[in-house]
Amino acid sequence: MDTKSNKRPREEPVATEKRVVLKTIIYDELKPNQWLDDPPLEIWDHVIIPMLGLKDLALSRTVCTFFEAYWQDKFSNNVLPLRVGFDIATLDGVVGVIEILSSRREYTKLNPCVVLLGKGDHQITSSFTDTHGYEIATTLGITRSNITFVGTGKDTTTILGGFGIYEQENITFKNMTLTNTSDSGRGIDMHNAKVELIDVALKGCDYAGLYIPFSTSETTVVATRCEFANSGYGAYVRGSLTSTFNNCVFHDNSNDGIYGYHKATIHLHGEATAIHSNGDDGIYACSAKVLIHLPCHHNTSYNNEGEDRKTLMGGTITNVED
Repeated sequence: MDTKSNKRPREEPVATEKRVVLKTIIYDELKPNQWLDDPPLEIWDHVIIPMLGLKDLALSRTVCTFFEAYWQDKFSNNVLPLRVGFDIATLDGVVGVIEILSSRREYTKLNPCVVLLGKGDHQITSSFTDTHGYEIATTLGITRSNITFVGTGKDTTTILGGFGIYEQENITFKNMTLTNTSDSGRGIDMHNAKVELIDVALKGCDYAGLYIPFSTSETTVVATRCEFANSGYGAYVRGSLTSTFNNCVFHDNSNDGIYGYHKATIHLHGEATAIHSNGDDGIYACSAKVLIHLPCHHNTSYNNEGEDRKTLMGGTITNVED
């Protein structure tokens, strides 16, 4: 008796070979802008335009109607960053270009003007006059709100100079190092402004990495994973303002790591927070309030040549457990 099954053996699946099908475009001399219109927009968006950028696309507007329409769409939707070294030669020319762009469209906090800074050193040769009338060399004055500066990393993008930000808001810096060795040089000099720093190192500044003189209106700074080092002061904060530092480090400054004065309120957050090896006090609070949002046993300020925590004229330094 035949006990073998009558079922056919299962066939192994055969992998289907996929082939790339090339689209053939036949030239038609009667069709205007054929080589511009026929390629899919995905090719323009992801292949061609990234090689052109804002400046090249703007200059191409006069070539044909395609580029004019494409420019209007991309510019109005704010998808074209301003690239230093490509669209504009140096950082010193950025502000003038932003002035022009801002006159043609509105930038907002959620939709800012984005400035991309590539690898290497970016020298600032401009000067900036502060509220006391002092001219600070190698400092670029920011004259518009809603700008985001983006580098490639603290170890790869370096600004040789600083920024003066007065009466502007929503100015953001990401992934870079700022160093201003000029006489009284400051990395960020801000007054009546709102600034955010993310993964930024302010190092080797003659006077202070972050300098906030007396402010007459609401001034805020939020710094996240930032380093304030090897300067005169790490952060010099003065006036009726609020400063928040998340997981920031202040070290090896010749004076104080954090200098708080005249009604300033300073918040310190994050386990990575450290204030150490400064030439004078770690945290100095004179008529200012410093709130450390960490347990009392956290080693926040240590190994400073002066006092790790120093208060004067009603100033306070307090641990707050949230």
